[in-house]
Amino acid sequence: MKDRVSITLDRNVLAEVDKRVDGIYIRSRSDAIEKILRENVVDAKTAVILAGGSPEKLILKGSDVYRPLVSIGKKSLIEDIVYKCREAGFSNIVVVGFPAVVSKLYETLGNGNKYGVSIVYIEEDKALGSAKSLERARKYLKTDFLFVPCDHWFDFDLKKLGDFHRMNGGVATLAVHSKTSFDWNTSIVEMDGYKIVSYEEFPKKPKTHLVSMLIGFMKLEALDKIPPGEISWSLQENVFPKLAKEGVLMGYPIAGEWVNVHSRKDADKVVELSKR
Repeated sequence: MKDRVSITLDRNVLAEVDKRVDGIYIRSRSDAIEKILRENVVDAKTAVILAGGSPEKLILKGSDVYRPLVSIGKKSLIEDIVYKCREAGFSNIVVVGFPAVVSKLYETLGNGNKYGVSIVYIEEDKALGSAKSLERARKYLKTDFLFVPCDHWFDFDLKKLGDFHRMNGGVATLAVHSKTSFDWNTSIVEMDGYKIVSYEEFPKKPKTHLVSMLIGFMKLEALDKIPPGEISWSLQENVFPKLAKEGVLMGYPIAGEWVNVHSRKDADKVVELSKR
């Protein structure tokens, strides 16, 4: 049952509403306004930025700066990630990390208002693995959510990744990058169509050039694969391999650049790629 309401909109806002009307899925201004409100109020989407683990391991090599705070031109890496989350429709962002890291990220990001998002910070006190870091955000998650590492730069569309996830029905969907050589020996996957049939974090001998980027989407049920209590548990070594064996882990082949920023050389590479 729907109630009828009357509203007054700025002409420019109304023009943006009209852009949503396609005559097929969205037939009228009312449909468009309802969809916008549902996306941004009722079903506001949440992204989790993983900044967990020992703070010392997040330091950029040869410096005293945390990797997510390294400058990549006119903004920091973490700001670039937040902007990309917002552009993909994620108005709620949860950042998980140790207090030393979280406090530094807060100095830059604040509550997220200046980026058009709302940011919540969660502190962890033990390095128990990426899965346990993610688990801490559980109470803020109501439906399928995006997860992104704090030190990865990428230039592909997160919205398209999310659309793929919803269309293909996986419990989790990972962005997969095709390398041209075996120069990256972690998070190696084998795929059958779009389904990831094997996930190996440290394979003795890589079987493919396909690399999971630790960027993706999950249904809430994926968190059930994380045992309770103070036990070390990793997405890469525990959760993803199990989901692959169960046939519910999907891979989205991305076209674009991706840099796992660990050094100043990596950051300089991002600056150059950003200019293209």
